[in-house]
Amino acid sequence: MRTAIIIGAFGALATGVAIGIQATLTSRVGGIIGNIRTGLLTNFLGGVIAGVVVLVLFFLQGSGAWKIPTTAVVMVAISGTLGILIITGLSFSLQRAGVAAGLATVILGQLIVSIVVDTRGIGGIEPIPLTIPRIGGLFVMAMAVYLLMPRN
Repeated sequence: MRTAIIIGAFGALATGVAIGIQATLTSRVGGIIGNIRTGLLTNFLGGVIAGVVVLVLFFLQGSGAWKIPTTAVVMVAISGTLGILIITGLSFSLQRAGVAAGLATVILGQLIVSIVVDTRGIGGIEPIPLTIPRIGGLFVMAMAVYLLMPRN
């Protein structure tokens, strides 16, 4: 079990690096073509690439592997829509707050939602109790956001 947690942590770290790179690119492109166009174009082109990969997998694995329940399709559609808002929001906010402060604030928002999800057991695992150390972690992250915010 410990190995799974370590592998998961490294996977999360790699994902965080990818998010940092994507956020930086999104911020730069948003300054060039505008935030809304950046959000829409990023998701459109990502969708085209994902569509090609899905087609390849569909032909390799057969249609049986791609029977997806309607509830999962609805959740993915909501998630995809949120993706457009996320990219647009990153493009907008990182140009103003900077990449470090902006991403720290995004992470704080993610932590707040994830603590609610974990505490309620919504994420598909056993509920994780809300403890003083977890609340302290949120406080430390909030302080990090405050310290990372530009002062000018």
